[in-house]
Amino acid sequence: MKSDQAQTDYGHVVDGLVKNVRDLLDSPNATDRVRAVHHLATGVGALERRVLLDAQAAGMTWAEIGAIYGVSRQAAHRRFSDETVVPTDYFDALLKELDAEPETVPALARAAARRQARVAG
Repeated sequence: MKSDQAQTDYGHVVDGLVKNVRDLLDSPNATDRVRAVHHLATGVGALERRVLLDAQAAGMTWAEIGAIYGVSRQAAHRRFSDETVVPTDYFDALLKELDAEPETVPALARAAARRQARVAG
């Protein structure tokens, strides 16, 4: 039922968009026609984004969306997603890792010391 309501809303958005640009497109003034195309493109872009985010929220995967657009799931996500989603425990795990004694820092320090010794010697 909700998807039927969403489709009705989208149709209403398209109708309003077309109605708002129709007179400008019929204008003899080139500036008005360019303005109309700009408004139309902006409106279609906003509608596309809304439809795709609604589809993703309804369970459609970025891989499925990407397949329709002929791009990878990463490209679809990068193009249309408003936010980066990370697991809820991501930051807790990151903070725990920061508290642990890292192996990378001492290894880099030893490598830097060896390089400096070679350069000096």
